[in-house]
Amino acid sequence: MKKYRGLFFAVLMISIINTANAEMAILPFTKDSYSEIKAQYQDKPFILVFWSESCSYCMKELALFGKLYKQYPEVEWVVVATDPFLEDEIVNNILSRSQLELKTTWVFAEQFPEKIYYKVDKRWRGELPATHFFDRNNNEIRHMGIVKEDELVQWLDEQTAL
Repeated sequence: MKKYRGLFFAVLMISIINTANAEMAILPFTKDSYSEIKAQYQDKPFILVFWSESCSYCMKELALFGKLYKQYPEVEWVVVATDPFLEDEIVNNILSRSQLELKTTWVFAEQFPEKIYYKVDKRWRGELPATHFFDRNNNEIRHMGIVKEDELVQWLDEQTAL
């Protein structure tokens, strides 16, 4: 009986992990997704984050976002992996490590990501991390590079104080 207890525990843990990962929907981000997301969150503050698994600065920024997103439930967090057709397991692992417990996330799903870059910002060439802040009036602030925590907290406080 004791020798099966470890096996039972391992199966239980795998089941829990798979259930948690299954709850997050991973959607294909195409050249039209940017405008669809903006329309979906119209009149609501949200942060749109572009990241890549090979970008160490992105991992650092995702960890910061994971630390703060539960504190600001009024603000939506939209997270997009720019690695075309990135495997779900990798996306789940990275977001789980970052403590971003999102209901949905996105992954680039275009053969030529330049089409997406152009739709998001005609001057964007895929530099990362790239973060877009939208206030409740749909004003957009684009930020390239790592967001400073104090500036992020200030923006979040402004959005939730209204």
